[in-house]
Amino acid sequence: MLKSDRQSKAGWKAVRKTWPCIRKDPVLAISGCLGLISMLLVPPDKEYLRYPNWKVLICLLVLMLAVEMFQEAQLFAAAAAGILNRVSGLRRLTLVLTGLSFLTAMFLTNDVALITLVPLSLLVFRLLDDPKALIRIVVLQTVAANVGSSLTPFGNPQNLFLFAFYELSLPVFLRAVWPVAIAGGILLIVLILLAPDQSLKASVPAVPVRLGVEMGLAVLLFLSAAACVFGLVSEWFLLGLALVLLLPWKPRLLLRADYSLLLTFMFFFLFIGNLSRLPALQNFFARALAGPQRVLLAGAALSQVISNVPAAILLSGFTEQSGQLLRGVNVGGCGTLIASLASVISYKLYGRGEEGCQPDKKRYLLAFTAYNALFIIVLLLISVLLP
Repeated sequence: MLKSDRQSKAGWKAVRKTWPCIRKDPVLAISGCLGLISMLLVPPDKEYLRYPNWKVLICLLVLMLAVEMFQEAQLFAAAAAGILNRVSGLRRLTLVLTGLSFLTAMFLTNDVALITLVPLSLLVFRLLDDPKALIRIVVLQTVAANVGSSLTPFGNPQNLFLFAFYELSLPVFLRAVWPVAIAGGILLIVLILLAPDQSLKASVPAVPVRLGVEMGLAVLLFLSAAACVFGLVSEWFLLGLALVLLLPWKPRLLLRADYSLLLTFMFFFLFIGNLSRLPALQNFFARALAGPQRVLLAGAALSQVISNVPAAILLSGFTEQSGQLLRGVNVGGCGTLIASLASVISYKLYGRGEEGCQPDKKRYLLAFTAYNALFIIVLLLISVLLP
């Protein structure tokens, strides 16, 4: 009995130690558990080596490294500050910030758009002392980043994965996603124009861009990663190029990539690879995803629970309806806070706040839920009406 009590206490102690890690990155924890459970169903063998999609993993890694170098050079902050200092009204400021989020997400991922622009919004609205307007603009920036990122293969991780997994051409990809992105962009503009306007008397300090060898390396890496996405260079050439360029110049930069995201992908590759070898589950998913509308709705619905990146990886193993799955997981980026990892990033940035700017997390979550409910309903209707 005493031994059992000691084991129970040790177990609870282990749970308490690991709980902060689970709370910090629940998607990684879930994917890890799923991957390990699947190994009980399909014991490890040589087939495991075929599970990972190395092109996706390497492109993601190099894009993250390039973005880190762009941020070090203050390229995004300098461009945004220069534009904001020429804005004279709240409505125009909202248009500029959401437009920047939309466009930046198209080419540098939704995560990067929000990491770059939400802190700038916090700074501007601290000067304006308008907490309600701050919540609204951060929520709209988040929606803009999620919607805008759907328009390019490297706008978000799920697009990058599905583009490579199904070996899509750019025209095929664009036919699948353009209704979602265009409809979302129009709805954003309408909501901004309907909001009340007011004059602004605030500016942000100019930010100098740090030009040099690092900027050249960042541009080269970004263009090389884009070339790899479109099949112009191999993923192994891309990885070798990144190591050759960064090890002599910026070795510490290699430690700053989001390896938890890459590990999440690896766990889901493991999970899906093992599930695909179980005949009973193959039949179940084949029936559940029969028909394009089911794939669309499944992608959007599952994204609300485990976020759209894992949903894309999970469902891709059981359907050939690439266009509907693309739409589903991109529409699914709107909705709950965890539907897109980028939404979690902006919430954390807002919750951290700035000096003199006290965050109101409850009001933020209410506004976020209201706007995202509107967007997911509208975008789902558009997706159904425009097959």
